[in-house]
Amino acid sequence: MKTMKYLVMGALMLGFGTPVMAQDGSKADIAAVKQIISSKPADLNKVMKPYYKANKKNAENLLAFGRAFYEANDTANAHTYALYALEASKNKYAPAYVLLGDIAALADDGGAAAAQYDQAIYYDKKLVEAYRKYAMVYRKIDPRGAAQKLDELKANCPEVSVDAIKGHIFMVGGDEKAAYNEFKKVPIQQLDKDYLNEFARVSYFQGHYDDALAACLEGLKDKPRNATFTRLAMFSNYELKNYEAAKDYIYKYFNETDSAKFSEYDHYYSALIYDALGEKENAYGQYDMALKLVKDDSMIKRWTILKTLSDAHLKDKNFEKAISYYQDFTGCKPGLNFDDEEALANIYSKYAEADAARKVELTNKAADVYATLAEKYPIQKAYSMYMRANMRNKLDNNMEKSLAKPDYQKVIEVLASKGDRTKGENTMLKTAYHYMMFNEYINKNVAGAKGYAEKILAIDPAYQPAIEIQNLK
Repeated sequence: MKTMKYLVMGALMLGFGTPVMAQDGSKADIAAVKQIISSKPADLNKVMKPYYKANKKNAENLLAFGRAFYEANDTANAHTYALYALEASKNKYAPAYVLLGDIAALADDGGAAAAQYDQAIYYDKKLVEAYRKYAMVYRKIDPRGAAQKLDELKANCPEVSVDAIKGHIFMVGGDEKAAYNEFKKVPIQQLDKDYLNEFARVSYFQGHYDDALAACLEGLKDKPRNATFTRLAMFSNYELKNYEAAKDYIYKYFNETDSAKFSEYDHYYSALIYDALGEKENAYGQYDMALKLVKDDSMIKRWTILKTLSDAHLKDKNFEKAISYYQDFTGCKPGLNFDDEEALANIYSKYAEADAARKVELTNKAADVYATLAEKYPIQKAYSMYMRANMRNKLDNNMEKSLAKPDYQKVIEVLASKGDRTKGENTMLKTAYHYMMFNEYINKNVAGAKGYAEKILAIDPAYQPAIEIQNLK
C-alpha cells in the first residue's frame, strides 16, 4: 500500500511541475512558445504543431513565434513562421516582411533584405522600423539610395527624426561631407553618444573644429573619461589655436581616460601643442615618442613627423638637427617632388645667414642643391639655375668674380627663345639680363651692356636701369 501511495504522489508532483500551456490563439500562446523554444525539446516540430493550428489565422501571433525563433538563432523556423504569418494575412502583414528582411540581413544578403523591407513599407507606409532597417542594409549598396528611403519615411511620418540616421549612413559609407551636413541639422543635445562620436569625428576631419569641439564637450558631460571625445577635444582646440586648453586635454587624455593605448598621432599632436606654446623640451620629447611608435600603416606618416621636426629645429636655429631630420625626411618619403627637395637649399641658406664663419661653405651647399634639381627636374631648370645664380651672387662682392654669370647665362638659354613665358619667367629673364647688363658695364663693355638693356626693355619698356644704360653716350 505504501508503494502505491508513493507512486500516486509522484504522479501528482509531475503533474504540478509541468507547465500548463495555452493553445487557444491568445497572447498566452506567445509566452508558451517562447518557453518551448528555450527548453529546446527534441520533438520541437511536434510540440509546435498544436500552436500553429490554434493560431493559423492569427498573423500577429505567428509572427511573434517567428520572431522568438529568430532571437534563438533558429532562422529556419523563423522563416517558416514568417511565411505562415503572411499566409494568414493574405501576404499583407508588413512585420512579417521585416522578419524575412532580418533573416536575409543576418545571412549578409543586403539586396534580399532591402527587398523584404521595401515590401513591408509597401503594405505599411508608417512602419518606421522597416524604413530604418532598409536604410541600414541598403547603405552598403547605395548610401544615397538609403538616405532617400529615410526622406520617404520623413514624408510619411513627419514626427520622426531621420537626420542623425542619415548622418550615420553617410559616415559609414565614407561620404564625410554629406554626413556632416546631416548631423549638423540635429540639435547637439539630441544626439546620443554614438552619434555624438560620429559627429565629432566627421566635423574634425571636415575641418569644422568648432562643431567637433562642441560635440566632444557634450559627450564628455556624460562620459568624462571617454578617450575619443577627450582626444578630439585636444586636437580641435589645437586647430582653433586654443593652445592652453589643448594642453589641458593632453594631461586629461594621457592620465584621465579609459584609453589603454596611445598612438603616434596622439604624441604628434601633443608635440604640436607644446611647440605652439614654446615648451620645446616637451615638444621634442613627444616628437621622439611619435617616431618610436609610427608604423608603415599609421595614419600619420614617418616622413611627416620628420619634416615637422626639421621645421621645428629650423625655427629654433638648431640648423644641424634641422638638416639631419630633413635628410631623413627626403630619405623615406615616397614620391619626392621639387618642393620637397628645394627646401633643403632653404635650410642651408638660412644657416649661412646665421653663421658668418661658414657662409661660403653653406651657401655653396644651397647652390649645389639647385644644380642637382636642374638636372633632376628639367621643367624647373630655369628656376633652379636662377636660384643657383642668386646663391652664387651672394658670395661675389660687386660682381668681382662674376660667380653668378654662368648660371644666369643658362637661365637666358632656357627662357630667351620661349614664346609663352609666364610672368614669373619674364621676371627671371629680366633679372638675368640685368645681371649681364651690369656685368658688361662694370667691365667697360658699354655696347654689350646696351645690348642687354635692349632685351630688358623688350620685356619691360619702363625699366629705369635699362633706360639709363641705353641713354649712355
